[in-house]
Amino acid sequence: MFTSNVTAPAPWDRWDSVALALAVFTTLWVFALKLKTFYDLGFSGDLFVSVQAARSWLEGRGLLQDNCFGNVLAIHSYFLLLPLGLIAKPFGAPGLLFVLAASLGTAYFWATRILRLLGVDGPAAIVAAGVLLISPLSVAFYQEAGHGFHVEILVPALCLILFYFLLRRRLIESIVTALAILSVKEDAPIAAAIVAIIAGVETWTSLPEKSARDRFNWPAAITLILSLCAIPVLLAISWLQSPTAYAPHALDCLGLVAPGTLSSPGALFVFVASNVPHWLGSDVVRQWLWVMIMGTFGTILLRPYYLIVGIPTTLVAWLVNRNDLMWAPRFFLAEAALWCITLVGFASIARTASRCSKAKRTALLTIAVGIAVLATCAQLAFVPWFVRGAYLLRSTSLYSAQERQEADALFARYRQEGKPEEPVIASSMLFRYAHDRNLFWLTRLQRRPAPIWILGDSADPYIPFRISADTINADSGLRLENYSLVDHRGRFVLLRKTE
Repeated sequence: MFTSNVTAPAPWDRWDSVALALAVFTTLWVFALKLKTFYDLGFSGDLFVSVQAARSWLEGRGLLQDNCFGNVLAIHSYFLLLPLGLIAKPFGAPGLLFVLAASLGTAYFWATRILRLLGVDGPAAIVAAGVLLISPLSVAFYQEAGHGFHVEILVPALCLILFYFLLRRRLIESIVTALAILSVKEDAPIAAAIVAIIAGVETWTSLPEKSARDRFNWPAAITLILSLCAIPVLLAISWLQSPTAYAPHALDCLGLVAPGTLSSPGALFVFVASNVPHWLGSDVVRQWLWVMIMGTFGTILLRPYYLIVGIPTTLVAWLVNRNDLMWAPRFFLAEAALWCITLVGFASIARTASRCSKAKRTALLTIAVGIAVLATCAQLAFVPWFVRGAYLLRSTSLYSAQERQEADALFARYRQEGKPEEPVIASSMLFRYAHDRNLFWLTRLQRRPAPIWILGDSADPYIPFRISADTINADSGLRLENYSLVDHRGRFVLLRKTE
């Protein structure tokens, strides 16, 4: 009854033009929110690590190098950051934030195209795609409060493009898109594999009158094989890198086992296989089940077998064992699967409703809308409170307007007097002022040059990064008597190394 129809011609028409215009608007809206938060000092951490890693090969520092971890490739295979360096080099962090915003606009457009391909008419497709992307779970995922950007956030949009090409059985386009997904990170192939399985299942079940040869989706099968083969290759690439004090191997960062326990990527597969019951019974899987039900607006219950297919999206969160399934670098796998499942569910409901009598259609749509409202309320209760501010273009900055003005006025002096090559450290929420220069991390200065400049916040929300005129993290190895106070305003200080 609720099977898909993947044979719809879906020619380009005016509704696709409307979807494209809305995608551009979505991009601009999200970019405005990201940029506002950036200038409001609302981002720290991984956004600025990503900028340095993306630009390093253009600055003669090698591939995926930064001043926080060092050799990022020893931890994660973030190969997609390399082409993003062409944007990060001239535009810095705002360039990466625009890429993220564009990925959400891209996701909206391709979600609409997928629904059209599945037989949904234009207006319904535009509304359904919008409901999916403005849902609280999606907003929380793209907001990524505190960090602002992770390259993993680009994966769901790429997966929608892959899903579309797989449903159309376009082999070359599918392989190219799959390779882009695989280049994101060592666990990204899980997302590509699950999308391939969903596409293969939907193609098979939508053509019951055809022969097995006609129903079998070869591009989906090839994508699945390619994805499964990529996982050990990507893990091996990272494993072959020399670890450092700040860039240990990814296998040594797992919370379930002590560092050094897993001697190779092969040992990881053995560990997972021998602990499947523990994995399936974990709190991570239980939380994921609830997220999938409310995140798909209940449509996954039309195809409950996808609950089994999607379980691998919890693997990394279970291995890390930090109760952080909803953090974007963990949740991106589930988000990609969730979007594809929701789209085929929406399309199935719309297709079934179009075949019913008026009374049955009204009843079916009323039930569907009611469930969607309940799921949205459940999502709102589940996500952090500050997600709601994103709908109103509110940043997540912890600073008042006056404090931001004080910081801008004080650190403008550093921007004028400091040289780009001079080492600099900053409190965690002040990275913006030095992110496009030789920025180092206060807690990671071992065997690294002493900073010439210090940009401090005496009330930084992250205690190890609090810096005042007379106090600094003792573990940093820095001695404030070697620095002179250039100026201070409110809670902020600017220090320079004494000649």
